[in-house]
Amino acid sequence: MKLALFTERFYDLVAPDIPNEWDVEEVLDPLIDESDLVCEAILGHIPVIWPVSHSLCYDFLRLLPKTLQHLSLEQIPHWIGITLDCYETDGLRAAQRFMQDDIENYLKKLKGSGGLPLASIERKLLPYIRGVARNELQLKQGKTCYTDTTSIFVPEELRFSTNNDVNFLLYKLILTFQWGFMACKSFINRAPSGFSHIECDEDTLWIRAYLASFEEPLLARDIFHCLESFRVRIFLTQELPGLMRAAEKHIFPQLLLKSQKHPLNSLQQALIKDEAELFTLLTSNLTDRECEKYISGEASSCDSAEITAKLFRTLFQKDVEYLPIITLPFQGTLKLQAIETAKKIQEQKMGEQFADMMASYLLTLSKKELGELHEQDKRDSGNQGLAESDISMIMDSEFSGNTEQEKDAPILVSINNEQLEMPVELEEFTKSFLDEFGHLPAHFLSSAAGKAGQAMLEQEVSGPADNSTQPKSTLSYDEWDYRRQGYRKSWCSLHFKDLPPIRTQFIQNTLAKYHGLTIRLRHQFEMMRSQERFVKRQREGDDIDFDALVESISDSRAGISSSDRLFIRLKRDERDIAVVFLVDMSNSTAGWVNNALKESLVLMAEAMAVLGDRYAIYGFSGMRRSRCELFHVKHLAEPYGEQVKERISSIVPSEYTRMGPPIRHATELLKDIDAKVRIIITLTDGKPEDYDDYKGKYAIEDTRHALLEAKTADIHPFCITIDHKAREYMKHMYGPANYIFIDNVRKLPQRIPEIYRVLTS
Repeated sequence: MKLALFTERFYDLVAPDIPNEWDVEEVLDPLIDESDLVCEAILGHIPVIWPVSHSLCYDFLRLLPKTLQHLSLEQIPHWIGITLDCYETDGLRAAQRFMQDDIENYLKKLKGSGGLPLASIERKLLPYIRGVARNELQLKQGKTCYTDTTSIFVPEELRFSTNNDVNFLLYKLILTFQWGFMACKSFINRAPSGFSHIECDEDTLWIRAYLASFEEPLLARDIFHCLESFRVRIFLTQELPGLMRAAEKHIFPQLLLKSQKHPLNSLQQALIKDEAELFTLLTSNLTDRECEKYISGEASSCDSAEITAKLFRTLFQKDVEYLPIITLPFQGTLKLQAIETAKKIQEQKMGEQFADMMASYLLTLSKKELGELHEQDKRDSGNQGLAESDISMIMDSEFSGNTEQEKDAPILVSINNEQLEMPVELEEFTKSFLDEFGHLPAHFLSSAAGKAGQAMLEQEVSGPADNSTQPKSTLSYDEWDYRRQGYRKSWCSLHFKDLPPIRTQFIQNTLAKYHGLTIRLRHQFEMMRSQERFVKRQREGDDIDFDALVESISDSRAGISSSDRLFIRLKRDERDIAVVFLVDMSNSTAGWVNNALKESLVLMAEAMAVLGDRYAIYGFSGMRRSRCELFHVKHLAEPYGEQVKERISSIVPSEYTRMGPPIRHATELLKDIDAKVRIIITLTDGKPEDYDDYKGKYAIEDTRHALLEAKTADIHPFCITIDHKAREYMKHMYGPANYIFIDNVRKLPQRIPEIYRVLTS
């Protein structure tokens, strides 16, 4: 009767997903002897586990009688939480293993005993693995053990043995084995000969695409992982025999006792046998020649890829669900996607280094060659700089770096169809890049061409010129390219120009038009000018500081020299604010927009004349990356006078809106200013856009990164826009509460001073 009620309650909890009645009764039957309190507690956990995994829920119920011998009802929820973490991190088999075999370790963890924390030995392990690997590998905590080729992830604590010396040895073995995968080049970047039928783009690890092509990718992955583990085991035995002897004595014997019922168990167990038994176990799966290659250390990751296909045909069972094998502690997990991501980042860093080296090489060419390239490019494209199509690399064949002939073969660079040999250092770096990644992305060559062209451009514009039409100086700024997730170094040239002062009636007309508003703004801003507070212990002031007086009398009676700071003074704190206004001077501001922007600047300047805040005004516009322009209206230290007024009058629409360079320059200006509050306020009528490919997502992402750079420097960016579509992109660029949309351009002059007052109060 109790079983029937128990079963009915179970169905209610898992409805509408009703399981097989026989399965339910089988797992519930051993529990009917428990008390009603225990049964209610057990049923309360069913809704937590069932939606995650039906199979895990059955295992939980089946193992519960044994578990309750070790854990109290209060400890069960925490135990379930760890089980579900194991399931979501490492899969069903790991969760089942935790429930079945790890109760004792779990209890030790609850008591805070029986393990070796990573934090206690990290200072020893990090120098060890960096010394072995001869590079700056990082050591990080992770739920599982694996490497992404830049970092090695290990558990935060090991409880493999009650002897922490053995746990420390296992930590060393884990780190060394993960490095072994890198040293043995297990993670194949490009397709070996004979595997061209596997389609794989340049951004994807070939081995990942290869394993995904199997009918059961998890089985193929586990086979490949075991085969590569053989290679690493042999490699480490040759390179670090002392470590491996210690592992064979203290670690491998315990692992032999924990074999699994799994098709790959014999392969996995071969990893922890001695060489004679290893050879015997291998021969049952591989040919004599294949075994000899692994035992001698001659096998490569390409051999493992080929044998994976062979063993897969033998082990794959079409109608049987494959459960991944639980890897040995030092084997870790094969996380190819993490490796792929890390390699992309590494490729980007090395690619930028290559672009810098290549650009430097281009600039070492003779002045005549540079001039010819530059003149030819201007005739062909009208652009100032070396075109991206002017540079390419020539190799006799696809570079693999596997043969001495390929390693010795020169790599030529073609510039304007002229073939030149690269310097030795650049050629060696290029070959190491190709050896690591298998290809050299074209955009790194483009970046090198752009940098060289930029340098030539700066040489050209630095000559004598008419100050009325040419910039007084030029600075280069990076530009963020979201497509490569990196910066195009020194990509944009920002030229500085003075607006020619123009004597017009514009200022007088504006002040007359907004006469009442100007008086009100001056009054409001004057009230903002200072804050008052009382300062104690002054030599002179407005009132007596009684605390200081009592202390002085006490000191005098005690024979101690008394202080003469006995007064309180009312102190007015001056504002400590620095602001840069960036005004959009693109051609889209023609008409009312341009007029409203100028009127706003006049009202702001008139009001701030009584406020005392440091502020600068610059207009920005330009055409392409080589001619971004910043127009001087007022510098930070420049007083507001007739010349500033005349420059405001001369603001006229120019060309396009490349926002990144002016924002980055304003950030650099404010970085050097000692002020409590530093603000960049941009006045614009639309989204960032230029004549070249600086538009859409590219322009928005570059502007966003420029603003993030400002925030990192503790500078607050704010935008005032009249673009009707601003809500579509402004929040992404500036973040919430860092911009305002004004729907009527005629309201701009009244709103801007009000916005500034709120920002700086």
